[in-house]
Amino acid sequence: MKLSKKGITALSFTLGACLFVSTAFADTLLGSGYDQLKGSAKNTASQMEKGLDSYTIEALYALKDNGQTLYEESNTNKFDAQKQASENTSVTQVSSGNTTTNYSYTDQKHSIWKNGTDDKYYVTEFPEDEVRGKMFASPFNAKGAPEIEKIVDALVGNLKDYVQAEERADGGRVYSGSLSEAQVPAVVNAVSSFGIKQMINEQGRMQRDAKMPEIESDIFVKKVVGTAAENKSGLLENVTGEVILSGKDKNGTQHDLTLNIVLKLSNIGNTKITMPDLTGANVENVTDSGGFSSKFVGKYKNNIITEKDGKFIKIGERNLEITSMDKDKVTGKYHETVKPGFEAEYGDKYNFTFEYNPKRSNSMSTFTYTNSKGEQENGQLYPGGSGKIYLELNIKMIDSNSYQSNNQQYYDGEFSRVFED
Repeated sequence: MKLSKKGITALSFTLGACLFVSTAFADTLLGSGYDQLKGSAKNTASQMEKGLDSYTIEALYALKDNGQTLYEESNTNKFDAQKQASENTSVTQVSSGNTTTNYSYTDQKHSIWKNGTDDKYYVTEFPEDEVRGKMFASPFNAKGAPEIEKIVDALVGNLKDYVQAEERADGGRVYSGSLSEAQVPAVVNAVSSFGIKQMINEQGRMQRDAKMPEIESDIFVKKVVGTAAENKSGLLENVTGEVILSGKDKNGTQHDLTLNIVLKLSNIGNTKITMPDLTGANVENVTDSGGFSSKFVGKYKNNIITEKDGKFIKIGERNLEITSMDKDKVTGKYHETVKPGFEAEYGDKYNFTFEYNPKRSNSMSTFTYTNSKGEQENGQLYPGGSGKIYLELNIKMIDSNSYQSNNQQYYDGEFSRVFED
C-alpha cells in the first residue's frame, strides 16, 4: 500500500526537519567529535539496512510558534529482517487540536493499511513472484549523498571550540553541543533559514488547518541545542535536537519557531512484529495496483487558486479522470483550464492521457506522460480516503526510493471526487 500524498509530504517534512537539525548540530561537533558523530550515523544507517535482525525506531517532532503548537507527529516503526516485516504507527496533531492516527503492516505477502479518516483496513496480497524492495535504505547510499556530505562539511566552518564528546563508562559516547545566535555562521544561517522557510510553506499548503505563519523577513537561527548517545557497538541510540528560528511576517509581527526532534533506536534484536488479527474488522481487499480498486473509477477536480490584492481567487480548474481499473493497470486522463486573462500568468497547461502500472514498477512507481512542449515527464498517483486522489507531476527520480518534486507555482495535488446529483 502506497502512502497518500499527505503522508509523503509529512514524511518529507520530517526528513527535512531532521536534516536541518543534524546539519546545525553538526556545526557544534567539528573536529574529531564531528567526524566520530558522522561515522556513527553512517554505521547506524548501514546496520539498519543490513545487519540488525530487528529493531524499533521512535521519532517525535514538534513545531511551535511563540509557544503554541502548530504541528506534532510521533512515529513508531518496527522492523524484522528475519521475517521481512515492518509495522508503523503514527499520530499527528495540528494546531486546531485535530488528531489523526495511521497504521500499516507489511511483509513479503501482505500489506495492511488503516488511515485516520475511516474505520477500515485496506489489505493487499502480493504475488509470490513479486520482488519487494528494502525495508530500510541508508540515506548515505542514495544518489547525490556524497556531494551533499561535501557541501555540509564545507558549510560548517571552524567551530571546533564548541565540541563536547564524552566517553561513557559502558564504552559508548555522548555528543552534545549548542550554538547561540552570534555563533551561527552567516552562510549556515542563510541556507538553514531558507530550508526551514520552504518546509513551513510546504507543510502549510498541504496541512491547511495547521495555521503556519508566513515568515517573510529578518529570518535567522536564534539557538541550536543537540545531544546524541552512541552505544558501545557504535550505534546511535538517542538523538535530540532543538532549533529556534526567528523571523517576521508581512505585518512585522515577530515569530519564534521552535522545532524539537527526538529519535530513539531500541529493542535491537528483540523487536517482535505480529500480523494484526482482522477477524470481525471492516476490511477491503484491494489489488496490488498502488492501493487502487474499481471504486476509484470516476472524475475528480480541484481549483487553481492564486492570491491577488490580499485575497484568494480562483483562476481555473484541474480535471482528473480515472477511466478504467483492472488487475495491474490504472488508465486515466488529465487536463487544466484557465480563465481568460490569467493564461500568461499561469503558463503552459497540461492535457494528457496516461497508463499507470504500479505492479510492474519499483517501490517508487511512476507513469510517463507528455507535456505541452512534447517532452516526457514522470508522475505519481496515490489513492486517498473519503473520495480523494493525490497526483504528483513533473517529478525527477533520484534513485529507486526517492524523488525530487518540481511542481508548478500554483499546483495542488489533492483531487476530490465529482459526484453526480
